Amino acid sequence: GGARTIIRHPVKATGMVLGHKLEVIYGHHTKRRHNPPKIPKHPMQDLDQNMNELLTYSDLKIRWQWTTKFNSSKMNIARHWKPQPNTCPVPQPTCSFVWHREMPHRTPMPELPDTSALPKLDMSEAFAVFKSSVMHQHKVTVGDLVQCEKLHRREAGEKLVFGTVLLVGTKMFTIIGKPTVAYAKVKATVEQQTLAKEMLTFKYRAKGRQSRFLRRRQYVTMLRIDEIVVEPEADTVDPPPPKPARLLDLWANRWLDPAEKADIEMVQGEEGLVPKAAEIYDGAEHQPGSYH
Repeated sequence: GGARTIIRHPVKATGMVLGHKLEVIYGHHTKRRHNPPKIPKHPMQDLDQNMNELLTYSDLKIRWQWTTKFNSSKMNIARHWKPQPNTCPVPQPTCSFVWHREMPHRTPMPELPDTSALPKLDMSEAFAVFKSSVMHQHKVTVGDLVQCEKLHRREAGEKLVFGTVLLVGTKMFTIIGKPTVAYAKVKATVEQQTLAKEMLTFKYRAKGRQSRFLRRRQYVTMLRIDEIVVEPEADTVDPPPPKPARLLDLWANRWLDPAEKADIEMVQGEEGLVPKAAEIYDGAEHQPGSYH
C-alpha cells in the first residue's frame, strides 16, 4: 500500500469496540479532507443568542466539537500484525517425522525416518489433512466421501492426485508439514459433479432500501478417497506443465473448446505437434507458480 498520511486515535468508542485505542489510517480510495463547519457561527456574529445562559454555551461547544475533525468512517484500521506475503521466491516446504514411541522430544525432528524403518510404514489406517482449494482443507481416511468446491473440467470417474498435504498421521507416527509434506499425496476419484442443498440468502441494497431473499444451490464435487501415499524416496519435484498446450488458453484468458482448437495451425515440435505460436513464445514462467 501507500504511505500513511495520518494517524489518529479515536477518543470515542462506539459499538463493539475492544481496547482503548485503535490506530487508523486513510483508505486507498479516499483523500485527505476536513469536514467544513456546518452550523456554528462565531459568538460575536450570533447576536440572537444569550451567551450568559449555560445551555446556550454548552450547545455551542457541542456544535463546534467535531466540525473540523476527520471523518472516522473514511478510515481503515492499521493492521501492524499482517506481514507482506513472501511469494517470490516461494520458501521450500519442509516437515517433521515424529515416532510416537519417542515422544516427548526436545530436539527438532528430521524430515525423513531412518532408512531401516521405511518398509515398516503402514498406511492402511492412516489419515491425512489435504487442501482441495486455496481456502478449503479436509481431514480424510481411505474410503471417505468428500464434498469440496467444484473442480472445473473434471468428469465423474477421473482420477485425481492432491499434492498439498498438511499432515499425515497413523497409530505409530505423525508427519507434520511446515507447511506441507512434500513426499505425501492423496489419491481420489471424482464421484459426481452435483449441486448442494438449497441455502436461503438475503441481499440488501442501502440505495433504495431494496432487499430480497433468494434460494441458492452451490456447485460442488464429490470425491472418493482411494489411497494416502507416503513415499520418502520418491522425487518430490512436480513435472513441468505442458507449456505449448496451455499457451493458447492463457492468451485467451479462458479454456478453449476442442472445436476452437481444431482450426489452430500446428507445427512439428520436439515432443510432437505444437501450436505455431509456440515458436514465438514457449510459455516459460518468469517465476514458478504464475500460471497454475
